Amino acid sequence: MFFNQLSSTARLLDWLSYKYQVLFCVSAGNIVEEIELKLPLSKINELSSDELARQTIEYIDANIRNRRIFSPADSINSITVGAVHSDQSSNTNIGNRIDILPEHRLMSPVTAVGLGFRNSIKPEIYIPGGRQLFEASMQEKTVYIPSGAVSAPGQKVASVSTSPGEINRFCYSRGTSNAAALATRNAGRIFEVLQDLNERYRHSIPDANVAVIVKALLVHGASWGRNRQILETYLPNRAGNSKRKRRFARYLGFGDPEFDRVLECTAQRATTIGYGVIKKDERHEFFLPLPPCLKDLKEIRRLIVTLAWFSPINPGNRKYRKASLCLDIEQSKSKCAVNRKEADGHQVKNGTVQHEILEGKKQIRELSDGDNLIIPVICREDANSLDEEVFYGLAVTLEVSDTIDVPLYDEIRDRIAILDRILD
Repeated sequence: MFFNQLSSTARLLDWLSYKYQVLFCVSAGNIVEEIELKLPLSKINELSSDELARQTIEYIDANIRNRRIFSPADSINSITVGAVHSDQSSNTNIGNRIDILPEHRLMSPVTAVGLGFRNSIKPEIYIPGGRQLFEASMQEKTVYIPSGAVSAPGQKVASVSTSPGEINRFCYSRGTSNAAALATRNAGRIFEVLQDLNERYRHSIPDANVAVIVKALLVHGASWGRNRQILETYLPNRAGNSKRKRRFARYLGFGDPEFDRVLECTAQRATTIGYGVIKKDERHEFFLPLPPCLKDLKEIRRLIVTLAWFSPINPGNRKYRKASLCLDIEQSKSKCAVNRKEADGHQVKNGTVQHEILEGKKQIRELSDGDNLIIPVICREDANSLDEEVFYGLAVTLEVSDTIDVPLYDEIRDRIAILDRILD
Protein backbone atom coordinates (compact mmCIF):
# COMPACT_ATOMS: atom_id res chain seq x y z
CA MET A 1 0.00 0.00 0.00
CA PHE A 2 1.25 3.48 -0.88
CA PHE A 3 2.34 5.62 2.08
CA ASN A 4 4.21 8.58 0.58
CA GLN A 5 7.23 6.46 -0.51
CA LEU A 6 7.09 5.32 -4.13
CA SER A 7 7.37 1.57 -4.65
CA SER A 8 10.19 0.05 -6.68
CA THR A 9 7.68 -1.32 -9.21
CA ALA A 10 6.16 2.14 -9.69
CA ARG A 11 9.63 3.56 -10.33
CA LEU A 12 10.24 0.84 -12.89
CA LEU A 13 7.00 1.65 -14.72
CA ASP A 14 7.85 5.36 -14.66
CA TRP A 15 11.27 4.68 -16.20
CA LEU A 16 9.82 2.36 -18.85
CA SER A 17 7.08 4.87 -19.72
CA TYR A 18 9.57 7.62 -20.46
CA LYS A 19 12.23 5.38 -22.03
CA TYR A 20 9.89 3.69 -24.51
CA GLN A 21 6.93 6.12 -24.62
CA VAL A 22 4.46 3.45 -23.55
CA LEU A 23 1.34 3.93 -21.43
CA PHE A 24 0.51 1.61 -18.53
CA CYS A 25 -3.05 1.36 -17.18
CA VAL A 26 -2.82 0.19 -13.56
CA SER A 27 -5.66 -0.87 -11.28
CA ALA A 28 -5.82 1.01 -7.99
CA GLY A 29 -6.14 -2.21 -5.99
CA ASN A 30 -8.95 -3.87 -4.03
CA ILE A 31 -9.55 -3.46 -0.31
CA VAL A 32 -11.11 -6.77 0.69
CA GLU A 33 -11.17 -5.97 4.40
CA GLU A 34 -14.29 -6.02 6.54
CA ILE A 35 -16.51 -2.97 7.01
CA GLU A 36 -18.00 -2.23 10.44
CA LEU A 37 -21.52 -0.78 10.21
CA LYS A 38 -22.46 -1.31 13.88
CA LEU A 39 -25.85 -2.78 12.96
CA PRO A 40 -26.93 -6.41 12.47
CA LEU A 41 -28.39 -7.52 9.15
CA SER A 42 -31.97 -7.27 10.41
CA LYS A 43 -31.45 -3.57 11.24
CA ILE A 44 -29.46 -2.87 8.08
CA ASN A 45 -32.42 -4.00 5.99
CA GLU A 46 -34.60 -1.41 7.75
CA LEU A 47 -32.34 1.51 6.75
CA SER A 48 -33.16 3.72 3.81
CA SER A 49 -30.72 3.73 0.87
CA ASP A 50 -29.42 7.16 1.90
CA GLU A 51 -28.84 6.12 5.52
CA LEU A 52 -27.03 2.93 4.49
CA ALA A 53 -24.86 4.76 1.94
CA ARG A 54 -23.99 7.39 4.56
CA GLN A 55 -22.87 4.79 7.10
CA THR A 56 -20.69 3.01 4.54
CA ILE A 57 -19.03 6.17 3.23
CA GLU A 58 -18.45 7.52 6.72
CA TYR A 59 -16.70 4.27 7.66
CA ILE A 60 -14.52 4.40 4.54
CA ASP A 61 -13.66 8.05 5.18
CA ALA A 62 -12.76 7.38 8.81
CA ASN A 63 -10.43 4.57 7.71
CA ILE A 64 -9.01 6.34 4.67
CA ARG A 65 -5.42 5.87 5.85
CA ASN A 66 -5.74 2.12 5.36
CA ARG A 67 -7.56 2.25 2.02
CA ARG A 68 -4.89 3.83 -0.18
CA ILE A 69 -3.78 2.71 -3.62
CA PHE A 70 -1.59 -0.36 -4.01
CA SER A 71 1.76 -0.64 -5.78
CA PRO A 72 2.33 0.00 -8.66
CA ALA A 73 -0.70 2.33 -8.85
CA ASP A 74 1.55 5.01 -7.31
CA SER A 75 3.44 5.29 -10.64
CA ILE A 76 3.35 8.94 -11.71
CA ASN A 77 3.52 8.27 -15.47
CA SER A 78 0.84 5.56 -15.53
CA ILE A 79 -2.93 6.02 -15.59
CA THR A 80 -4.36 4.62 -12.37
CA VAL A 81 -7.93 3.30 -12.55
CA GLY A 82 -10.38 3.02 -9.67
CA ALA A 83 -13.72 1.20 -9.72
CA VAL A 84 -17.21 2.67 -9.70
CA HIS A 85 -19.85 0.65 -7.84
CA SER A 86 -22.00 -0.10 -10.88
CA ASP A 87 -22.78 -2.65 -13.58
CA GLN A 88 -25.71 -3.53 -15.83
CA SER A 89 -27.01 -6.46 -13.82
CA SER A 90 -30.58 -6.18 -12.54
CA ASN A 91 -29.88 -8.21 -9.39
CA THR A 92 -29.74 -6.36 -6.06
CA ASN A 93 -29.72 -7.90 -2.56
CA ILE A 94 -29.81 -11.69 -2.62
CA GLY A 95 -30.36 -13.60 0.62
CA ASN A 96 -27.59 -12.62 3.02
CA ARG A 97 -25.71 -10.75 0.30
CA ILE A 98 -26.49 -7.06 0.60
CA ASP A 99 -25.49 -3.91 -1.22
CA ILE A 100 -24.01 -1.69 1.50
CA LEU A 101 -23.51 1.22 -0.92
CA PRO A 102 -26.79 1.64 -2.83
CA GLU A 103 -25.51 4.84 -4.49
CA HIS A 104 -24.19 3.33 -7.73
CA ARG A 105 -22.54 6.43 -9.17
CA LEU A 106 -19.84 6.57 -6.50
CA MET A 107 -16.65 4.56 -5.98
CA SER A 108 -16.91 0.88 -5.13
CA PRO A 109 -16.65 0.05 -1.40
CA VAL A 110 -13.71 -2.24 -2.28
CA THR A 111 -11.72 0.14 -4.47
CA ALA A 112 -8.52 1.66 -3.16
CA VAL A 113 -8.58 5.46 -3.24
CA GLY A 114 -6.08 8.33 -3.45
CA LEU A 115 -4.16 10.41 -3.18
CA GLY A 116 -0.91 9.75 -5.06
CA PHE A 117 2.69 10.91 -4.79
CA ARG A 118 2.96 14.53 -3.56
CA ASN A 119 -0.84 14.63 -3.24
CA SER A 120 -1.36 14.19 -6.96
CA ILE A 121 -4.79 13.05 -8.14
CA LYS A 122 -4.76 9.24 -8.09
CA PRO A 123 -6.64 7.31 -9.38
CA GLU A 124 -7.07 9.72 -12.31
CA ILE A 125 -10.24 8.01 -13.51
CA TYR A 126 -12.95 5.79 -12.05
CA ILE A 127 -14.66 3.26 -14.33
CA PRO A 128 -17.49 0.80 -13.53
CA GLY A 129 -16.02 -2.27 -11.87
CA GLY A 130 -19.20 -4.13 -10.90
CA ARG A 131 -21.29 -4.02 -7.73
CA GLN A 132 -19.66 -5.80 -4.82
CA LEU A 133 -22.14 -7.24 -2.34
CA PHE A 134 -21.27 -7.97 1.29
CA GLU A 135 -22.19 -10.64 3.80
CA ALA A 136 -22.54 -10.39 7.56
CA SER A 137 -19.67 -12.02 9.44
CA MET A 138 -20.58 -15.20 11.32
CA GLN A 139 -18.44 -14.15 14.29
CA GLU A 140 -19.41 -10.48 14.54
CA LYS A 141 -22.91 -9.76 13.35
CA THR A 142 -22.26 -6.03 12.78
CA VAL A 143 -19.19 -6.62 10.59
CA TYR A 144 -19.62 -7.15 6.84
CA ILE A 145 -17.16 -8.85 4.50
CA PRO A 146 -17.02 -8.82 0.67
CA SER A 147 -18.94 -11.71 -0.85
CA GLY A 148 -16.92 -14.08 -3.03
CA ALA A 149 -19.95 -15.30 -5.00
CA VAL A 150 -19.49 -15.61 -8.76
CA SER A 151 -23.17 -14.95 -9.48
CA ALA A 152 -24.74 -11.60 -10.35
CA PRO A 153 -24.53 -8.71 -9.73
CA GLY A 154 -21.18 -7.85 -11.21
CA GLN A 155 -19.66 -7.80 -14.66
CA LYS A 156 -20.20 -10.84 -16.85
CA VAL A 157 -16.87 -12.42 -17.86
CA ALA A 158 -15.69 -15.61 -19.50
CA SER A 159 -15.00 -18.49 -17.13
CA VAL A 160 -13.04 -21.74 -17.22
CA SER A 161 -15.01 -24.62 -18.73
CA THR A 162 -15.97 -27.58 -16.52
CA SER A 163 -16.43 -30.08 -19.35
CA PRO A 164 -14.64 -30.72 -22.67
CA GLY A 165 -15.84 -28.50 -25.51
CA GLU A 166 -17.73 -26.06 -23.29
CA ILE A 167 -17.15 -22.57 -24.70
CA ASN A 168 -20.00 -20.51 -23.24
CA ARG A 169 -19.34 -20.69 -19.51
CA PHE A 170 -19.30 -17.36 -17.66
CA CYS A 171 -19.36 -15.87 -14.18
CA TYR A 172 -19.63 -12.44 -12.59
CA SER A 173 -16.68 -10.58 -11.16
CA ARG A 174 -16.00 -7.12 -9.81
CA GLY A 175 -13.12 -4.90 -8.76
CA THR A 176 -10.48 -2.50 -10.01
CA SER A 177 -8.93 -5.05 -12.37
CA ASN A 178 -12.20 -5.01 -14.30
CA ALA A 179 -12.10 -1.23 -14.42
CA ALA A 180 -8.48 -1.23 -15.63
CA ALA A 181 -9.38 -3.72 -18.36
CA LEU A 182 -12.16 -1.42 -19.58
CA ALA A 183 -9.76 1.54 -19.52
CA THR A 184 -7.27 -0.44 -21.61
CA ARG A 185 -10.00 -1.37 -24.09
CA ASN A 186 -10.96 2.27 -24.50
CA ALA A 187 -7.30 3.22 -24.89
CA GLY A 188 -7.30 0.80 -27.82
CA ARG A 189 -10.39 2.49 -29.27
CA ILE A 190 -8.69 5.88 -28.98
CA PHE A 191 -5.56 4.49 -30.64
CA GLU A 192 -7.65 3.25 -33.59
CA VAL A 193 -9.14 6.74 -34.02
CA LEU A 194 -5.64 8.24 -34.03
CA GLN A 195 -4.60 5.72 -36.69
CA ASP A 196 -7.61 6.70 -38.75
CA LEU A 197 -6.64 10.37 -38.48
CA ASN A 198 -3.12 9.52 -39.61
CA GLU A 199 -4.49 7.79 -42.70
CA ARG A 200 -7.01 10.53 -43.47
CA TYR A 201 -4.79 13.61 -43.14
CA ARG A 202 -1.32 14.43 -44.39
CA HIS A 203 -0.05 15.51 -40.92
CA SER A 204 0.69 12.14 -39.33
CA ILE A 205 1.16 11.96 -35.56
CA PRO A 206 4.73 10.97 -34.58
CA ASP A 207 4.95 7.54 -32.93
CA ALA A 208 6.65 9.06 -29.85
CA ASN A 209 3.57 11.23 -29.17
CA VAL A 210 0.86 8.62 -29.61
CA ALA A 211 0.94 7.20 -26.08
CA VAL A 212 0.77 10.61 -24.38
CA ILE A 213 -2.13 11.65 -26.63
CA VAL A 214 -3.97 8.45 -25.68
CA LYS A 215 -3.22 9.25 -22.04
CA ALA A 216 -4.68 12.75 -22.39
CA LEU A 217 -7.80 11.48 -24.17
CA LEU A 218 -8.43 8.76 -21.56
CA VAL A 219 -8.87 11.53 -18.98
CA HIS A 220 -10.31 14.19 -21.26
CA GLY A 221 -13.92 12.98 -21.05
CA ALA A 222 -13.89 12.74 -17.23
CA SER A 223 -15.85 15.03 -14.92
CA TRP A 224 -17.31 14.96 -11.43
CA GLY A 225 -20.78 15.90 -12.64
CA ARG A 226 -23.40 15.31 -9.98
CA ASN A 227 -21.14 12.94 -8.07
CA ARG A 228 -19.62 15.80 -6.12
CA GLN A 229 -23.04 16.87 -4.83
CA ILE A 230 -23.93 13.26 -3.99
CA LEU A 231 -20.68 12.76 -2.10
CA GLU A 232 -21.03 16.10 -0.34
CA THR A 233 -24.38 15.05 1.17
CA TYR A 234 -22.66 12.08 2.82
CA LEU A 235 -19.42 13.85 3.73
CA PRO A 236 -20.22 17.43 4.77
CA ASN A 237 -17.02 19.42 5.01
CA ARG A 238 -16.72 22.80 6.67
CA ALA A 239 -13.15 23.34 5.46
CA GLY A 240 -12.22 25.84 2.77
CA ASN A 241 -13.08 25.20 -0.85
CA SER A 242 -9.56 24.08 -1.77
CA LYS A 243 -9.36 21.46 1.03
CA ARG A 244 -12.87 20.26 0.21
CA LYS A 245 -11.94 19.73 -3.45
CA ARG A 246 -8.83 17.78 -2.44
CA ARG A 247 -10.95 15.56 -0.22
CA PHE A 248 -13.39 14.83 -3.04
CA ALA A 249 -10.50 14.12 -5.43
CA ARG A 250 -9.61 11.09 -3.26
CA TYR A 251 -12.91 9.46 -4.14
CA LEU A 252 -13.61 10.91 -7.58
CA GLY A 253 -10.21 11.44 -9.23
CA PHE A 254 -10.88 13.54 -12.31
CA GLY A 255 -14.18 11.70 -12.66
CA ASP A 256 -15.89 8.89 -14.54
CA PRO A 257 -14.90 9.40 -18.21
CA GLU A 258 -17.35 9.37 -21.10
CA PHE A 259 -15.12 7.96 -23.81
CA ASP A 260 -17.58 8.52 -26.65
CA ARG A 261 -17.30 12.25 -26.03
CA VAL A 262 -13.64 12.23 -27.05
CA LEU A 263 -14.11 9.84 -29.95
CA GLU A 264 -16.86 11.85 -31.64
CA CYS A 265 -17.78 15.49 -32.09
CA THR A 266 -21.21 17.05 -32.54
CA ALA A 267 -22.45 20.26 -34.13
CA GLN A 268 -22.17 21.88 -30.69
CA ARG A 269 -18.93 20.21 -29.53
CA ALA A 270 -15.48 20.32 -31.11
CA THR A 271 -12.45 18.44 -29.80
CA THR A 272 -8.95 19.18 -31.06
CA ILE A 273 -5.67 17.48 -30.27
CA GLY A 274 -2.13 18.80 -30.17
CA TYR A 275 1.26 17.35 -29.40
CA GLY A 276 4.91 18.23 -29.23
CA VAL A 277 8.29 17.74 -27.63
CA ILE A 278 9.49 20.36 -25.19
CA LYS A 279 12.61 21.18 -23.18
CA LYS A 280 13.24 22.95 -19.89
CA ASP A 281 12.09 26.59 -19.78
CA GLU A 282 10.42 26.39 -23.20
CA ARG A 283 6.91 27.61 -23.94
CA HIS A 284 4.75 26.26 -26.78
CA GLU A 285 1.55 28.01 -27.83
CA PHE A 286 -1.47 26.39 -29.42
CA PHE A 287 -4.19 28.40 -31.16
CA LEU A 288 -7.85 27.40 -31.10
CA PRO A 289 -10.13 29.54 -33.32
CA LEU A 290 -13.05 31.02 -31.41
CA PRO A 291 -16.28 30.45 -33.34
CA PRO A 292 -18.21 33.69 -34.05
CA CYS A 293 -21.45 31.96 -33.01
CA LEU A 294 -20.41 32.39 -29.35
CA LYS A 295 -20.71 36.16 -29.52
CA ASP A 296 -23.51 37.44 -27.25
CA LEU A 297 -24.64 33.87 -26.53
CA LYS A 298 -26.27 33.72 -23.08
CA GLU A 299 -25.97 29.95 -22.66
CA ILE A 300 -23.49 27.88 -20.65
CA ARG A 301 -20.32 27.10 -22.57
CA ARG A 302 -17.63 24.70 -21.45
CA LEU A 303 -13.92 24.64 -22.19
CA ILE A 304 -12.03 21.44 -21.32
CA VAL A 305 -8.25 21.23 -21.60
CA THR A 306 -6.13 18.19 -20.80
CA LEU A 307 -2.35 17.98 -20.91
CA ALA A 308 -0.49 14.68 -20.42
CA TRP A 309 3.18 13.74 -20.56
CA PHE A 310 5.74 11.18 -19.44
CA SER A 311 8.29 12.69 -17.12
CA PRO A 312 11.87 11.47 -16.77
CA ILE A 313 12.60 10.65 -13.14
CA ASN A 314 15.31 11.31 -10.59
CA PRO A 315 14.95 8.62 -7.88
CA GLY A 316 17.67 10.28 -5.79
CA ASN A 317 15.72 13.50 -5.43
CA ARG A 318 12.73 13.82 -3.10
CA LYS A 319 10.77 15.62 -5.85
CA TYR A 320 11.38 12.60 -8.16
CA ARG A 321 9.53 14.06 -11.18
CA LYS A 322 12.01 15.91 -13.35
CA ALA A 323 9.59 17.60 -15.76
CA SER A 324 6.77 19.82 -14.54
CA LEU A 325 4.57 20.75 -17.49
CA CYS A 326 1.56 22.99 -17.10
CA LEU A 327 -1.10 24.83 -19.04
CA ASP A 328 -1.50 28.55 -18.54
CA ILE A 329 -5.27 28.97 -18.88
CA GLU A 330 -5.67 32.49 -17.50
CA GLN A 331 -5.95 34.10 -20.93
CA SER A 332 -8.41 31.40 -22.04
CA LYS A 333 -10.57 32.04 -18.97
CA SER A 334 -11.00 35.72 -19.75
CA LYS A 335 -11.22 35.34 -23.53
CA CYS A 336 -13.91 32.68 -23.33
CA ALA A 337 -15.60 34.12 -20.19
CA VAL A 338 -15.35 30.88 -18.20
CA ASN A 339 -14.16 29.91 -14.71
CA ARG A 340 -12.50 26.80 -13.30
CA LYS A 341 -14.76 24.05 -11.95
CA GLU A 342 -14.25 20.78 -10.07
CA ALA A 343 -10.66 19.81 -9.11
CA ASP A 344 -8.34 22.20 -7.29
CA GLY A 345 -6.25 24.33 -9.63
CA HIS A 346 -2.99 23.64 -7.77
CA GLN A 347 -3.52 19.92 -7.21
CA VAL A 348 -4.09 19.18 -10.90
CA LYS A 349 -0.46 20.17 -11.55
CA ASN A 350 1.08 17.68 -9.10
CA GLY A 351 1.08 14.64 -11.39
CA THR A 352 1.63 14.10 -15.12
CA VAL A 353 -1.93 14.95 -16.21
CA GLN A 354 -3.45 18.40 -15.94
CA HIS A 355 -7.19 18.25 -16.56
CA GLU A 356 -9.15 21.50 -16.37
CA ILE A 357 -12.88 22.06 -16.79
CA LEU A 358 -14.03 25.67 -17.18
CA GLU A 359 -17.62 26.88 -17.51
CA GLY A 360 -19.44 30.17 -17.90
CA LYS A 361 -22.43 31.82 -19.53
CA LYS A 362 -21.48 35.47 -19.38
CA GLN A 363 -21.89 37.07 -22.78
CA ILE A 364 -18.76 37.46 -24.90
CA ARG A 365 -19.31 40.91 -26.34
CA GLU A 366 -15.88 41.46 -27.85
CA LEU A 367 -15.46 38.61 -30.30
CA SER A 368 -14.34 39.05 -33.88
CA ASP A 369 -13.95 36.52 -36.65
CA GLY A 370 -10.30 35.50 -36.52
CA ASP A 371 -9.96 35.63 -32.74
CA ASN A 372 -8.15 32.67 -31.17
CA LEU A 373 -7.72 31.11 -27.77
CA ILE A 374 -4.02 30.89 -27.01
CA ILE A 375 -3.20 27.81 -24.92
CA PRO A 376 0.42 27.80 -23.74
CA VAL A 377 2.28 24.67 -22.62
CA ILE A 378 5.17 25.48 -20.28
CA CYS A 379 7.98 23.17 -19.17
CA ARG A 380 9.85 23.72 -15.89
CA GLU A 381 12.40 21.67 -14.04
CA ASP A 382 11.11 19.96 -10.92
CA ALA A 383 13.73 17.49 -9.68
CA ASN A 384 17.35 18.08 -10.74
CA SER A 385 18.39 17.94 -13.45
CA LEU A 386 16.13 18.11 -16.50
CA ASP A 387 18.29 17.70 -19.59
CA GLU A 388 15.91 15.45 -21.54
CA GLU A 389 13.21 16.25 -24.08
CA VAL A 390 9.64 15.66 -22.92
CA PHE A 391 6.90 14.40 -25.23
CA TYR A 392 3.38 15.59 -24.46
CA GLY A 393 -0.19 15.37 -25.74
CA LEU A 394 -2.92 17.98 -25.50
CA ALA A 395 -6.69 17.77 -25.93
CA VAL A 396 -9.03 20.78 -26.02
CA THR A 397 -12.82 20.73 -26.24
CA LEU A 398 -15.14 23.70 -26.63
CA GLU A 399 -18.85 23.01 -26.38
CA VAL A 400 -22.32 24.31 -25.68
CA SER A 401 -25.51 22.40 -24.92
CA ASP A 402 -26.75 20.06 -27.65
CA THR A 403 -30.12 21.83 -27.47
CA ILE A 404 -28.64 25.07 -28.83
CA ASP A 405 -28.69 25.38 -32.59
CA VAL A 406 -25.29 26.90 -33.35
CA PRO A 407 -22.65 25.71 -35.89
CA LEU A 408 -19.82 25.64 -33.34
CA TYR A 409 -18.05 22.60 -34.79
CA ASP A 410 -18.24 23.77 -38.41
CA GLU A 411 -16.94 27.24 -37.57
CA ILE A 412 -13.94 25.87 -35.65
CA ARG A 413 -13.18 23.25 -38.32
CA ASP A 414 -13.30 25.77 -41.17
CA ARG A 415 -11.05 28.23 -39.35
CA ILE A 416 -8.51 25.57 -38.41
CA ALA A 417 -8.32 24.62 -42.11
CA ILE A 418 -7.72 28.27 -43.07
CA LEU A 419 -5.03 28.68 -40.38
CA ASP A 420 -3.36 25.45 -41.56
CA ARG A 421 -3.11 26.77 -45.13
CA ILE A 422 -1.68 30.07 -43.91
CA LEU A 423 1.00 28.29 -41.85
CA ASP A 424 1.93 26.12 -44.82
